[in-house]
Amino acid sequence: MSAFTVDDVRRLAALAQLDLNPEETEAFTRQLGDILEFARQVQDADATGLEDPDQFMLAATEPRRDDARESSLPRDEVLSGAPHGDPATGLFKVPRVLNG
Repeated sequence: MSAFTVDDVRRLAALAQLDLNPEETEAFTRQLGDILEFARQVQDADATGLEDPDQFMLAATEPRRDDARESSLPRDEVLSGAPHGDPATGLFKVPRVLNG
């Protein structure tokens, strides 16, 4: 049985400002339920006897480069490539992504 209900998906879709049709709502309900079930199975996996279960995650991030100060692009060059760049203020406009 899915841990997600159709009402849960509708609420999430409203928060994300998505307009889902009934078929999409049903599909997402099943898919999100499947994802949660898989996560539950991973959490229930027996890690007994492993010295460090995270050892492979650490190895994947190495080696790291040294932090080094580097110059950035010239401001005028960046602003010239922006659709609404304003060299006088050093700013550029972007589309609004949140209502407010």
